[in-house]
Amino acid sequence: MVIYKYIFSFLFCILLGFPLYSQDIELEKDPWKITGVKIGMDVGRFSSYILKPEKTSYAGSLDIGFNNKYFAVFEYGYSEIHLEKTLYDYFSDGTFWKVGFDYNMLKKYPTDYLGIGFRFGQASFDHFAENISKDYSHWGSNITSTPLIKHSASWVEVTIGVKAELIKNVYFGWSALIKVHVTGGTDNSFQPYDIPGFGNPSNAINLGANYFIYYQIPFNRK
Repeated sequence: MVIYKYIFSFLFCILLGFPLYSQDIELEKDPWKITGVKIGMDVGRFSSYILKPEKTSYAGSLDIGFNNKYFAVFEYGYSEIHLEKTLYDYFSDGTFWKVGFDYNMLKKYPTDYLGIGFRFGQASFDHFAENISKDYSHWGSNITSTPLIKHSASWVEVTIGVKAELIKNVYFGWSALIKVHVTGGTDNSFQPYDIPGFGNPSNAINLGANYFIYYQIPFNRK
């Protein structure tokens, strides 16, 4: 009986250690490594000049791929607004950044990308209005302006998008965005026209889309 006890203990130790051994083999087979770095520019913002000529904005991105499955993403942008109306002129400028990650749902070592992502965004901007015309029944018309007001705002985003290789190491990417306002960027007395990177501050949720051209730095590519 003592012999059977030792045999049982030996087999149990082997069975217990086998999954750990298998995991070690799997880790050696597919180590965690950087498999690509992409730098990109949001070219969709140039087409917005037609729809919103009062707005000028630029945005770029950097994403670092791990095993072509997970991507750390950083975006940075600038926005400027000059809106001319009959009764006032409005000015705003500021910057924004986003940080988050993407998950690729395609096969293990794809050339392209189809996936979902998450972002946290932060904006800092200021705005003011001048040449504000006010008419009074007894005093006639009066021209005034507002002081410069500084704001900050934050939001979170959920994205779904694609990246397709046009030529070697050059990609076109498109993504749909759902943006949820978290804090800041609103004022009861003087509401901002736009929050850089987020959009209309009157909405708790904004929808959007990005169109990027990327260049992938060619190393560790499989």
